[in-house]
Amino acid sequence: MTSPLPVEPPDALPPTPMLRGDRPYTIRVTIICLLVGLLVAIPIGLFLFNQRQTLTVQNGQVGWSFGVFAFPLALLVTGSLLAASVFFLPAFISRRSGRVLDPGLWPAFGVYTLTALLAGAFVLGMILGVI
Repeated sequence: MTSPLPVEPPDALPPTPMLRGDRPYTIRVTIICLLVGLLVAIPIGLFLFNQRQTLTVQNGQVGWSFGVFAFPLALLVTGSLLAASVFFLPAFISRRSGRVLDPGLWPAFGVYTLTALLAGAFVLGMILGVI
């Protein structure tokens, strides 16, 4: 006769406990990673931005050069670096150190911080007359 209750196989893993993140650690590591991203993205972005040139037309032919694509490339590279520093780097560091990021705070806090920095840089650029 068989048992009415289902029997788990002996090699079944116990259910994983619900992980709760460490809020102060999440804030700390996100800000540090964003600063690292800024330290890498700003010089690369400025270098590419300084290489920009306008399109030239000679005898009906457009003169293409690297400088024509430098500004869009600067935006793409710096945006990718900053996105990686906010989304990938904190998760990588916390996984390597065995800590858990707070899932309710981690992605949003990085985006809000990055948005505040970019909005502040835009306003500062307008005040200084760069934009």
